Amino acid sequence: MNDPREHAKEDLYSNLSSDEGEQDEISEQLKAIERQKQDLLERLKKKKERKSKLDPNFVQVPSSPKKSRVVELKPTSKPIDNNEEEEEENPNEVALMTKDDSNYGTTSYFMEKFYNSKKDHERKVVAYSSMMSSRVHTFSGTGSKKEFKPTDVDELDQYSNLWLRSRYIPVDELNLMLLDIKILRLPKLFAKVRPPKFTEPQYSNWVVTGIITSKDDIKYTSSSKPTKYFKFTISDFQHNLDVFIFGVKGVEKYYNLRVGDVVAILNPEILPWRPSENSGGSGSTIKSFNLRISHKFDCILEIGASRDLGWCPIPNASKNTLCKTPINKSKEDKCQYHREIQFRKTTSNRVELSGTYALGAPTKVDARPALYQNRGTSNNSRVQKSYNMVSDSHYQKRKDSNKLETRMHHFSTMNSAKAFFDEDFQNPDILNNLDSKRRKIKDSKMERNLVKALKNTVDKESKNFKNLKNATQATLQTGILQRLGFDPTGGKLSSVIRNSNSETEVTNKYQMEKKEALDDLMTFRKDTVNLKPSKDDLIKRRIDRQRNWKKLFGKQQSSIDNNDDSGSDLKILHNSSTKDQKYQL
Repeated sequence: MNDPREHAKEDLYSNLSSDEGEQDEISEQLKAIERQKQDLLERLKKKKERKSKLDPNFVQVPSSPKKSRVVELKPTSKPIDNNEEEEEENPNEVALMTKDDSNYGTTSYFMEKFYNSKKDHERKVVAYSSMMSSRVHTFSGTGSKKEFKPTDVDELDQYSNLWLRSRYIPVDELNLMLLDIKILRLPKLFAKVRPPKFTEPQYSNWVVTGIITSKDDIKYTSSSKPTKYFKFTISDFQHNLDVFIFGVKGVEKYYNLRVGDVVAILNPEILPWRPSENSGGSGSTIKSFNLRISHKFDCILEIGASRDLGWCPIPNASKNTLCKTPINKSKEDKCQYHREIQFRKTTSNRVELSGTYALGAPTKVDARPALYQNRGTSNNSRVQKSYNMVSDSHYQKRKDSNKLETRMHHFSTMNSAKAFFDEDFQNPDILNNLDSKRRKIKDSKMERNLVKALKNTVDKESKNFKNLKNATQATLQTGILQRLGFDPTGGKLSSVIRNSNSETEVTNKYQMEKKEALDDLMTFRKDTVNLKPSKDDLIKRRIDRQRNWKKLFGKQQSSIDNNDDSGSDLKILHNSSTKDQKYQL
């Protein structure tokens, strides 16, 4: 944004002047005044002729002369003041005396206005036809198909007022192409094309300039005969305008336009927005307009590549992408939306920008002295805080004049203060709140009835819980669950024990052991339970089995061994794997 204090050169393309035919408008106004003068002279002439034509049978007798009265001036005692102002005239009488005799309500006046409106319409048609007769659809000099080499520059384009880093067309050739063509930048175009009609600028030939900031894919219209089209957006970092290209040839010709190029568009059509369908019948108003190109002529001129076009780098949290709003990177580092967010965040964190704040309990404004904290000052790498006592000069006067008002600071209302200090005073707030108190009493009564009705249900549930608890404790006392090694109830047993209200002190040794067993059972938890005996149990069982075997059959086996010399052919075979005894002869 330009600083108004700086003296800048006058830019002829940025000045918002009247239409190009200002001289023609002045001449048209002079002609209208001349026509009005001629009409008035003709009407005056007709009135004089009508007055001169009298009835021939009518004899006009001159009126008798008026008698002259001689008025004697009587001397008055009041001296005559020559400096006395004359009596002011009544404006109503003057209006009646000078009443216009023009016949506005007559048929002749209506015919005159109708004739003038018809003439005005004809003049507008002639002016529009003359304007369109000199209109061109392509730039001069583009028919020869000259090819220009891009050159690296760092200069300001005089037509678009944008900085270029590369120029596609030399300045001399560009001046010839834009000769006798009105240059409209985006601010001036929005000033010329105004609602509600959005009429085209009244110029024979005009161009709009801007930077291409975005380009969409090729699409088809939704009509009965679909047509190819695509859209791109031009901008000057402050205003944005969409341009639609319709037709197969136009799409093939202009779809190669690059984002970031500065272009000039010749005589595009004004395409107002369509009313929204979701407006509920009130969508007849058109909010803005776009530009449209639906012919096959060369009407877009690529001037060069922009130097200052950049993109907002702030990430969008909702979409997990970058903002990528076009910005002027020579003047700003983020878009206007994110600058506003950063500004609000900064001001909310700074206390000095949010106003001073009082310390201590809240007090009434201008009622008593208040303690305020000043901004901290640093001294020897320490922040020193200072405080300021702001007193009210009128507080002592009000305190002496009205003691009751001074004492009411400790009460919520004045009536409460009066009722506290005056026993005969009846607080009117109590009478006003009788309805609310009755309602509260009624609500409390209904609440008691509801609690009473729900009591039976609650007692029944507590009784069932107590029976379940007793059954659980009886099961635990037998020690069956402790031998299982897991909770067969799936956690319900532990919830019953935790929700029990029996938290009395354990004084008996048996109850202490039972509580420890229950705690171990509740903390013991496995995802999978294996019911096979462990290795230690298997070894222990084998040792017990061997000891029992020796105890029962050991003496009998030793007696057989001692009598082995008897010559008996009986042998005892012991197979430990099958645990069977076989006798062979």
